[in-house]
Amino acid sequence: MKKIIALALAALTLSGCAQENTLVRLAAHDSFVISEELIAEFESETGYQLEIVRLGDTGSLTNQLVLTKNAPVADAFFGIDNTFQSVAVEGGIVDGEFTAVDLSDVCFNYDIDWFAQQDLTPPTSWRELSSAEYAPLTVVTDPRTSSPGLAFLATSFAGFEGEEQTLAFWQEFADNGVMVAGSWEDAYFVDFTRYGGDRPIVLSYASSPSAEVVDGAAGTAALLDECFRQIEYAGVLTNSANSAGAAALVEFMTGESFQSSVPEAMYVYPAVDGIAVPEGWAQFALPANSVLGDAAQIEANRENWLTGWSAIFDN
Repeated sequence: MKKIIALALAALTLSGCAQENTLVRLAAHDSFVISEELIAEFESETGYQLEIVRLGDTGSLTNQLVLTKNAPVADAFFGIDNTFQSVAVEGGIVDGEFTAVDLSDVCFNYDIDWFAQQDLTPPTSWRELSSAEYAPLTVVTDPRTSSPGLAFLATSFAGFEGEEQTLAFWQEFADNGVMVAGSWEDAYFVDFTRYGGDRPIVLSYASSPSAEVVDGAAGTAALLDECFRQIEYAGVLTNSANSAGAAALVEFMTGESFQSSVPEAMYVYPAVDGIAVPEGWAQFALPANSVLGDAAQIEANRENWLTGWSAIFDN
């Protein structure tokens, strides 16, 4: 057993000590998935009982943890990513390091069958999506609450010569009828045509098409040029009531059992090297051909970018 889990077990069994807190609470976004078998494995190995606290999309998760810093609702977190990491740092909510758990490329997906049925040509680049042809078919997510939304906002600002050109792109997007959803879950599972919605183009991930394979045939495809490389982290929260349990949980999430579950559970790549991914991913979950935009740009420009974006979409 790894050192930190062994120490946690030792802390629970030392004689003469006060009764230890055996509950460890994990704050996570709504897309987090862990099987009952993995929960049982963690609890058996460490002696801790796991409770999961879901706090919406990544932006909502991060903001709520900042607001409750002095009386945290959890001991550890999962799902703050490199688009919202600077908010967590500024808020002082992380005790120690951000530990990478998974990675993925934020890019647009389209419904292959819908375009075939309509006898329409699908887009080849996100730069086409603000047009009158594609904007009414597209759903994006709000960058104020959604990490994919903020990731694509960073991509768009990196993709043009200046702020004026970027805001003109977004203004055209808005004028031509793009839909803005509050979360990735709403955009994908409510508004996307694959799940009964009316938008055949959705902001999602390069690996998302692996979830839409039917009888060996792809149901969706991703636009793999100029995507944003997203990294999701776990860590111990400041003022945690059980920092030892939180540290044990973070280490478990970087172990082979949990990392091996990541591709099929959450359709993202494991962050730990050497973890196998499903065979079909070589065909249906290819990483981006190129990436654009980075976390440093977000940290430096977040407030200004969101102000410009909000001026367009809040009117």
